[in-house]
Amino acid sequence: MNSAIQQDDPSTHGGLKRQQSLLFPSLLTKLDRSERLCVLDIGPAHNETIQFFSAYKCRLHFAGLYSESLTRNGSEGRDREDMAREFKRLLSVPSATRFDLILFWDYTNYLDDEALCAFSDALTPYLHARTLGHGFAVRSSSTRIDNRWYGIESEHMFTVRPPRDRQPIFTPHAQAILINLLTCFTIDRGMLLPDGRLEVSMKAQLDSD
Repeated sequence: MNSAIQQDDPSTHGGLKRQQSLLFPSLLTKLDRSERLCVLDIGPAHNETIQFFSAYKCRLHFAGLYSESLTRNGSEGRDREDMAREFKRLLSVPSATRFDLILFWDYTNYLDDEALCAFSDALTPYLHARTLGHGFAVRSSSTRIDNRWYGIESEHMFTVRPPRDRQPIFTPHAQAILINLLTCFTIDRGMLLPDGRLEVSMKAQLDSD
């Protein structure tokens, strides 16, 4: 686990909101549990997520990207290559790393088009042909959601926290737009939720595929 990301106070776990996941269980069945897994969580470390993955042979990396200036301020006219280098620096993983699972949560909805393209560029070197992803898109660009921090209580249930930081600028991406910007992934399945969010499972889409 990346120890640079502060963990929660365990006493706060009992009062958390929860959200059922319809797609995460089937995503987990596609992982090869006979091998040591490498998992990237875009958000901060939560105790229940660490506990959940303790049942796996697993290396967890928590990126904590919600608090970074690239998330808060968007591209602000910055060059795409420059932003990609910054995202790689923020991910701070060895060059030989290849993630088996990436937990995007709702993070892609806080990156403008150029920043999301740069994020995709930064992620691509750390993927392999069987890398899987999970996250939340929106049904349409008019859908409004509040930023949440997610954890994993069980394969069917996520925990939901309000963020500790102010909400980043909201730049929602409908499914069709998302796959044109996050080009290293394609959406495998989507499930519409009552609040207009779309729970999505994804798989890597690399040039060599």
